[in-house]
Amino acid sequence: MATPVEEWFAGMDITAGRLESMNQRSAFQVTNYGADSSGTVDASPGIQLALNAARDVGGAQVLVPPGVYLIGATLRIYTNTRLTLMAGAEFRRDVAATMIINGDAGQDLGGYTGHSQIVIEGGLWNMRGTTSGLTASAMCISIGHATDIVIRDLEVRDLPGFHAVELNSTLHGVIENCRFRGYVDPGSRDFSEAVQIDLAKSSGVYGGFGPYDHTPSEDVRVTGCHFGASGTAGTTAWPRGIGSHSATITKWHRRIRISDNSFEGVLQYAVSAYNWEDVTVTGNTFVDCGSGVRVRTVIVSDTEDTKLPDGTQTSASQNLRNVTVTGNSFRGGLAYDEPIIALGETTGTVLNLTVTGNTIDGTTSSQNGIRLQEVSRATVGTNVIANVAGTGISTEDCNNLVITGNKIWTPGGYGITLVDTTHSSAVGNQTRDTGSGGIYIDGGNDLHIRDNYVKSPSRSSNGTYYGIRVDNAASVSLSGNKTRPNGSGNEAAYGLRIFSGASLIHRYGNDWRGATFTTGAMLDSSTTPNTSATDVTA
Repeated sequence: MATPVEEWFAGMDITAGRLESMNQRSAFQVTNYGADSSGTVDASPGIQLALNAARDVGGAQVLVPPGVYLIGATLRIYTNTRLTLMAGAEFRRDVAATMIINGDAGQDLGGYTGHSQIVIEGGLWNMRGTTSGLTASAMCISIGHATDIVIRDLEVRDLPGFHAVELNSTLHGVIENCRFRGYVDPGSRDFSEAVQIDLAKSSGVYGGFGPYDHTPSEDVRVTGCHFGASGTAGTTAWPRGIGSHSATITKWHRRIRISDNSFEGVLQYAVSAYNWEDVTVTGNTFVDCGSGVRVRTVIVSDTEDTKLPDGTQTSASQNLRNVTVTGNSFRGGLAYDEPIIALGETTGTVLNLTVTGNTIDGTTSSQNGIRLQEVSRATVGTNVIANVAGTGISTEDCNNLVITGNKIWTPGGYGITLVDTTHSSAVGNQTRDTGSGGIYIDGGNDLHIRDNYVKSPSRSSNGTYYGIRVDNAASVSLSGNKTRPNGSGNEAAYGLRIFSGASLIHRYGNDWRGATFTTGAMLDSSTTPNTSATDVTA
């Protein structure tokens, strides 16, 4: 027989003895304040009385026993409060507003000085977004100007319009072991995140309370959560899983860790790292998502995001740096965007990016596996990319890249492309059965292409593509590469093709042999290429 306990934790067995023991010990059980658990009477007044009582003693644990609690008004939670919904407890929204927020509408606590040290855990938070009178956009859990926030072991279901959890202007936030299932778009909200990480920019960005001092969120961890559909008629999976869609120049969200979550059927970006720095995205699984992970600097065309805190318009983006995307699994990607994409602007580069050890299997609608644009100082390595509709690894307007040790199987397009990319290396990669060519270089300069293996290029069209193609690029070194035709069916025109627009080519020690290339093993039309294996000094 389970013994009574003084404190209940999420997941602990509930017995009549334990419940009565805790009831006797705790003055903050919501049913002691008149909260009705039948699901037929508004329970929010009693719950709020318990939350207020915890506030008035400087903080306490507020317990919600099993049952259904209609929430007919927005709940307010305060500093040093732990709100615990026991197994079998459901908060059922019955008001066209936010379910719970930290603090009062009229407060003016800037920076991270708002109501803090809060834990919200357990239970089903049913937003009922398809119910008449509740279909307008609403938030479930809204946190702003806070420190030390923990949200765990709960489910948010069928939310309309806004976010399941918003961490706005929050320092040290943890969201763990939660389920975010079901979303309703009331109109023009096809971009909402289940978990939004945001800054106190304006009342339009965060409507809970001010001040609007542009405080960002920092040190946030989201782990062990699930994002997907609920199966409720009239709902979909979430448009986005975790992300941001507001920014202010000179501000960044920093130290964001996204780990060991599962995303299923998310319609757009499962993770949208917009204006985030010092980020790790690791050990997550993405199944049938519109896109997986997007890393994005401030979008220049968004005139609100390109303003300084004082409202001055910069018309420019800003750099972001230090992002790691590693050890994730992507399967069955849909047509919204690439599984992994990093996009900068000419006025704001993605710096210090690591994309390693990921497995990507499948995209549709010509989506690439990994795409980088306006990225600098990046490593793309040891990824396995198979069955993507577009190119395996696509880079454009980048510099100082190392693309190494990747295995790319049966892409519809090229294996690897470097377009207008400079000071970069592609070393030790394998491409197999590419629809177009194996490695494609167009523009750029100071490129090192070494020890790559290209097998069966040009599978989509006979005699059209090449094992390795170089055009309009300068100062390119090729050594130790090997290309091979398929041996039957559609074949590449050449193992290597260098066009006349290329210059300062240095190549040696490569193996372009293949009797079934349709035109020949190699054609180098560049001006006076250097083919010696000795040092080149002039």
